[in-house]
Amino acid sequence: MEQHNLTPAQMQQFLSVVNEVERYRDLSEEEKENLIIGIIDRPYMDLRSDWAFKHILQNADILKMLLNDFLPEDIESVEQLPNEIDRLQPDEKNVIMDVLCRTTDGRRFIVEMQRKKKKSFKNRMLYYGASMLHSQLKPRQSYSELQPVYVICFMDYRMKHETDQLVYRYSMREQESGELYNSLLSIYLCELTRLKETSIEGLDPIRSWFFILKNMRTFAGKPEDMGERYAAIAKAALMYGLPDEDKIKYFRNMITEEEKMELYETGFEDGMEKGMEKGVRETARRLKNLGVPAETIVRATGLSLDEVSLL
Repeated sequence: MEQHNLTPAQMQQFLSVVNEVERYRDLSEEEKENLIIGIIDRPYMDLRSDWAFKHILQNADILKMLLNDFLPEDIESVEQLPNEIDRLQPDEKNVIMDVLCRTTDGRRFIVEMQRKKKKSFKNRMLYYGASMLHSQLKPRQSYSELQPVYVICFMDYRMKHETDQLVYRYSMREQESGELYNSLLSIYLCELTRLKETSIEGLDPIRSWFFILKNMRTFAGKPEDMGERYAAIAKAALMYGLPDEDKIKYFRNMITEEEKMELYETGFEDGMEKGMEKGVRETARRLKNLGVPAETIVRATGLSLDEVSLL
């Protein structure tokens, strides 16, 4: 068993969370503890986790810096809003976003982190943005009072595009001339895996954000080692000092059952058997990335040791 800094009481709390997830219940106690240690006993959180991502962006200064780095806007202050908006009709689909905020002049910003590829993802981002436009006006207000909505999403995977770039910026334009319809809805897709740099040194602000979000979990230095500009991000991502209840929330998010279901949903489109195999291999790959020992992954997934080593 790996050494760790968790007390017996803390370990029992995390074990109860592991036992909530069906695919981990049959692991031995030692394997479950190794899974916990691989996620929790680290200096920094994985910022690709929804919970950790939202946690650091609770800091208004960090959120404002992110928006100013990515958008062609001068943002002096932002106000965070509830991330679930009211439905206008009881039977409308619920909209829950990672981070929702607005400026004093009414501009609205949605910031999302997406760890798993979903076929309907583009539709969801469009729906989120349209919902924020739709929710702005009250009876007798003029359409001229609509304020711009920006959707910024970081994704831990690649999508198919006609060009190779870090940030893909979408807006409504005329098909032949490219004339802009208006600037009320803009969607930014930021695919973290497209970043090739292996050090943050010398990177521009956008590439620095990519590097931090992609690699924070493996960062082993002190917060100030990232440079003064990003020290607040590293400090907010520290695992040390995080209350136990927040560590539980973060851990639960990292091993959520929803990820497994999303993988299987994708697989069903190409057949049940192929989908199950893809889901098992993807689960094994993520466990390996979390530092779980290969022997534990073999027992949890049924793959061979050679198959795990090749992931």
